[in-house]
Amino acid sequence: MWKARPEVILVPNMPNRGVATDLSWVSDTVPAGQLEKMQAAAAKDDPEAQKLFGIQARNLAKLSAAGVKIAMGTDGNTPYGPHLEMADMVAAGMSTHDVLVAATQNSAEVMRLTELGTIAAGKSADFIVLDANPIDDITNTRRINAVYIRGAAVDRAGLRSKFMAATPTTE
Repeated sequence: MWKARPEVILVPNMPNRGVATDLSWVSDTVPAGQLEKMQAAAAKDDPEAQKLFGIQARNLAKLSAAGVKIAMGTDGNTPYGPHLEMADMVAAGMSTHDVLVAATQNSAEVMRLTELGTIAAGKSADFIVLDANPIDDITNTRRINAVYIRGAAVDRAGLRSKFMAATPTTE
């Protein structure tokens, strides 16, 4: 049915994997007290969540292998959510290359943002520069060296300072 309808694109929005997770990589953007609480919640395995993830992971792997177009999106409310979603998609069996295409080209296509999604003449120069190759390890998307929007470098340190100053440290 999916192949007969190439205009249908799957955006999986994977559930929590249910495995203990190290969140130290967000320490530059999450206040220490908040990160401590998040890490405590993420430090244990959840067998029930693992079962649910396994079901969705198998379905995603089958659909991807069958040639269904996959895009990436998340209804998460964290700025680092897409990095988690990409890692989940790889854990489900998609190649890092296919996940990167899903997160860029296919997602832009879904949103009908023709000036985004790939690097080409005439398109907006919105991109990130990484310190390591995400094809080798999808978590390398977290190793951001620089961000450019419309060809201009973003002052990440300035944004981080403003965010951290404006973020409450208690709930």
